[in-house]
Amino acid sequence: MALSRWPAPLPPAASVAWTTALLASLATASGCKRAPDDEPPGPAPALSGSTYALPAPSASPSVAPSAAPAAGATLIDVALGGDAIPQVKVLANDIREVFAGIPACWNAADARVLNLEAPVGERKGLPGDKTLLAFAAPPAWFADLQAASKASAFVGANNHSCDLGPEGLAATVAEARKIQAKVAGADESDPWRRVEVVEKDGHKVCLVAWTTFLNDKGKKQKGCLEGAAGAKVARAELGAKGIELLHEQLGADDRWLGCDARVAYLHGGREYRAQIRPVLEQAQAASAYVDAVIISHPHVPDGVEALVSPAPKSEKAAGGRAPGRSVPVFKSLGNFVSNQGIAWTPGMSVELLEVEGVPDPIRTVWTRVGVIARLRFGWDSAASAPPSKVLYGYSLTFIDRLPPLSIRLRALPSGEADPVAAKLRKGPHPFSDLLDGKCRVEPDVAPRCDGLHGDAAQTPSGAITSTPSGASAPGEGASAVAHTE
Repeated sequence: MALSRWPAPLPPAASVAWTTALLASLATASGCKRAPDDEPPGPAPALSGSTYALPAPSASPSVAPSAAPAAGATLIDVALGGDAIPQVKVLANDIREVFAGIPACWNAADARVLNLEAPVGERKGLPGDKTLLAFAAPPAWFADLQAASKASAFVGANNHSCDLGPEGLAATVAEARKIQAKVAGADESDPWRRVEVVEKDGHKVCLVAWTTFLNDKGKKQKGCLEGAAGAKVARAELGAKGIELLHEQLGADDRWLGCDARVAYLHGGREYRAQIRPVLEQAQAASAYVDAVIISHPHVPDGVEALVSPAPKSEKAAGGRAPGRSVPVFKSLGNFVSNQGIAWTPGMSVELLEVEGVPDPIRTVWTRVGVIARLRFGWDSAASAPPSKVLYGYSLTFIDRLPPLSIRLRALPSGEADPVAAKLRKGPHPFSDLLDGKCRVEPDVAPRCDGLHGDAAQTPSGAITSTPSGASAPGEGASAVAHTE
């Protein structure tokens, strides 16, 4: 099938202008600010500029016909979730009960991956500055999370990775080793090290992860990037240098040695908004080396888009993956386990709510909606090679809140008469589109969009920031009060 063509990308001059503005704003960002526990965020400076989205592609993803695997064929199903945030009220729940109603596709997969949005350690070690939001996952809770979620691997590279400083990052790696949990994006020597999440019939699926920024600046950030306490975090900043680093790291000799299917998981974007184009440009660069790209960080879900893979650093680095392939990119998985959206009730709006121009995650329902990215890799024979089949899709989750503290995951929709799903369908684009997207499947149905032969966009479609002359573009972490405990 021919690949659909998108409108031409921005002219170089315009592209450089908005990228420069975005990076300038990132350089001055101070990270996530703390809102009072379960209270609406207070006033904060309004973000300058406006946001608009590029036109949608003219063709939708191809749907592969259902067929039984051929004799001798191997199928591997991988499910990936978004942010697991150890907020105070999350920690107050029995994590086993939180996961009791998880959609069936999660436990049925051959492997499961989620993002641990915190270093491992005790909360007493968090910074004393209460205006900055920081998280910590107590070691016992981390172990319980692994058992309850049946996680095959965790992503340890995100903007909160350094909340406990270099020592906390090192403790995360050490604690993961203690409970035999695999972590991608953080390591004693090479944070870009691939992690083998599953092996079946001699075929391995591997994962590499990184973040596009860290909340902590200065000496603390430097220590986490350079391994001052014995562990490093993988980071690729937005812009040309970050993309160059991705080609260097993902195209490194032996980076994927022995891996038959490859997944990239990156952390970036603008909180509580549709995914931004600079992050999707990183995803497209990564697609030269992998079979699927997963993105987290915005704390609200976004759609899946097939992009055309560019030329890799070398043919060897791509492992037989030709440029011009259709590669699925999940633009934001949203929250997996969190306390955000605590104040939303079915009688409230399903818009992206704000307080004095600042996103209000406490009353925004979309912070309670998550995406389970579902990948099905197939091989026609036992020979080690790139997958001959890549099917993808997603199932949705919703976080039910029962007073006073109960947090429970469930499928969305939960039956045809689900009133929450009916209301969310009336919400804003692109979030409401997820309920009836072509690649959404029920938890007991296999993914069906075709990741090798489907239609793909030549350029990413993420929202880009348009700013008046002299103004700074809002970027990652720009929402001054972006979380709640």
